[in-house]
Amino acid sequence: MRIFLYCLFFVNFVFATPISLVGKKYEDLKLKQESCPIKKVSISKHKLWLGYVQFNNGVVVALSSPKYTFAYSLQNKKEDIYKVYITDYKTGKIIDSQTAFYVFGSRIMSIGGDDIIPFSKKVDAQDFLEKQSGKKIYNIDRMTANFINYLELR
Repeated sequence: MRIFLYCLFFVNFVFATPISLVGKKYEDLKLKQESCPIKKVSISKHKLWLGYVQFNNGVVVALSSPKYTFAYSLQNKKEDIYKVYITDYKTGKIIDSQTAFYVFGSRIMSIGGDDIIPFSKKVDAQDFLEKQSGKKIYNIDRMTANFINYLELR
């Protein structure tokens, strides 16, 4: 019986899925990380802009903006990444980057300059686009290396 329990524990540990961050806020994560690995700025000072890369081993890396979150995720092996999350600009809650709506070309800038502003709801993205002179709303398909590099050059 004891061997069975050890085997069960081991299998559960090896095949455990990382816990989803969706719906949480930065404060809920209690990260020990202090600065963005790309921009080298304090992540706690940029809570509305944070993105997160969660690896298969459960490690979560916070980044100072959506642009840098995608840049960082593109620098890592796709098979090592469990999920990429960003912070909804309206609610401050963490959302799945795959289902977000991104406003491009607004007058609002992140710590890294020109960036994309993420929202969980298209209506919120549309409202923000109109109020902040945005150019277009994109989905995850647009978040390619070329597009992220373009944002960095603007």
